[in-house]
Amino acid sequence: MLNRPETRDLLAEARQVLLDSLVPELGGERKYEALMIANAMGMAIREQEQREAGEPEATDVMLSRFLAGHALPEEAGQGEQTLARALRERVVDGGDRELREVLRAMTETRLKVNNPGYLK
Repeated sequence: MLNRPETRDLLAEARQVLLDSLVPELGGERKYEALMIANAMGMAIREQEQREAGEPEATDVMLSRFLAGHALPEEAGQGEQTLARALRERVVDGGDRELREVLRAMTETRLKVNNPGYLK
């Protein structure tokens, strides 16, 4: 097998070149666009790292167990929509400790990708 870089490594290197070499030479709208691209690349890197660590799957399992424990039928890949509907229709109690744990896990999983600094 060829010794090749991982996708995460390629993205990280391209992001660094963008930030170090290209962004400083840009101005106005183009600089904003380049920073937006760098941010998206950073999110993709963090999402891949999370997937490799199994975090999203663990959160999905936690949500599925919660829904099953409250007799809420979940269609494949529709757990969040099922939970949102149950909350809107007040089928589950907003004060439920297990619900808060599920919501916290879902929020933390997203923040680790979208805005990890917020968790500090």
